[in-house]
Amino acid sequence: MGKVIDLNRRAYLVCGAGGGAIGTAICRILAEAGATVVAVDKAEQGRQVAAEALAPFGDSHLVLDADLTDTASVEAMIAEAGKAGAIRGTVNVVGGMMPHHWTALTDPLAPEAFDDVMRFNLKPALNASAAVARAVAAHGLGGSIVNVASAAGLVSMAYGAGYGAAKAALINLTRTMAVEWGRYRLRVNAVAPGTIRTQRLWRARYDQGDSGEMERKTRDVIPLGRRGEPEDVAGAVLYLLSDLAEYVSGQTIAIDGGALARAPYTDGDNLPVFVSDPALRSRLTGDGEEA
Repeated sequence: MGKVIDLNRRAYLVCGAGGGAIGTAICRILAEAGATVVAVDKAEQGRQVAAEALAPFGDSHLVLDADLTDTASVEAMIAEAGKAGAIRGTVNVVGGMMPHHWTALTDPLAPEAFDDVMRFNLKPALNASAAVARAVAAHGLGGSIVNVASAAGLVSMAYGAGYGAAKAALINLTRTMAVEWGRYRLRVNAVAPGTIRTQRLWRARYDQGDSGEMERKTRDVIPLGRRGEPEDVAGAVLYLLSDLAEYVSGQTIAIDGGALARAPYTDGDNLPVFVSDPALRSRLTGDGEEA
């Protein structure tokens, strides 16, 4: 008989649960799949958003406050989270970059921005995961951790070197966690989202300007022709937490609409930039075919 996704009241942390985007979508999909969700967010507004998202799924879920860069705060949160049952894993969503973190490598402010972004994108995941690993080792039931990295950690991030480097480090850290903690039957994987459409509540937005122009550029670089949605990331996370992925560990799944599969020298028609003959381009793209 085939398996279905049923998290069977297992308790999972979602660290970075508020904001109305990826973390909140993950809270919802895990609750829908039968998990007991422990939503963790340092911001009061984030906790409120997470609580509202979980409200339709009963009162067994918890919403907790913690500074995930501080180990004492994390340990206190883990102790409180135990009220939801044996903690079987965590999804580490905390990360990102602020407008002042965008800097050229030659900018005098780049070193400070680099350090700040590295800390923000690595320490929370490391602290939360280590605490969960200790809990899983103690109860012996096994579990699963998913780190939310970025496609930037697989390629590059011009003007955001700290972010790209931090996400690359998180992917490497994911592999190390998988190797060290496999003996506890604790699986550790990562997802690497590409461009995801988010609400970015109470945070600066970068997608200002002509939405039509953005859609055109999106079609030029993403084979599936659209930006991702938070639910696209949440679905992959659900799979990695579930028993369907019980022999998957140390892996990174890119959630990017196929963008990383494109050759870097192709244009919006997915043809090499040096293919300029109109007749050949028309034949290959089908633009000259009759409807």
